[in-house]
Amino acid sequence: MTLYWGTGAMGSGVAEVIGVVNGINYPDAINIKTLITKIIGVVLAVVGGLAVGKEGPLAHIGANLGSGMVSLPKLEYLRNNVAKR
Repeated sequence: MTLYWGTGAMGSGVAEVIGVVNGINYPDAINIKTLITKIIGVVLAVVGGLAVGKEGPLAHIGANLGSGMVSLPKLEYLRNNVAKR
């Protein structure tokens, strides 16, 4: 899934979240495809018993959800970059 559909979900996600918060443009780091890919990947890895860290991907999932919450109609004043930070 990360190679063909949600390419922003590769890696743990902590570095991408830190970069986005600091103003670096990662085009695929924050979008719905990345969110779905990251959720499915983390769930399958944890259920499968793989030795993966859950904290990094959950931070990336939280950043994707937070970014999605900003686009709700009642929060239109948070849509500029300064207010998002």
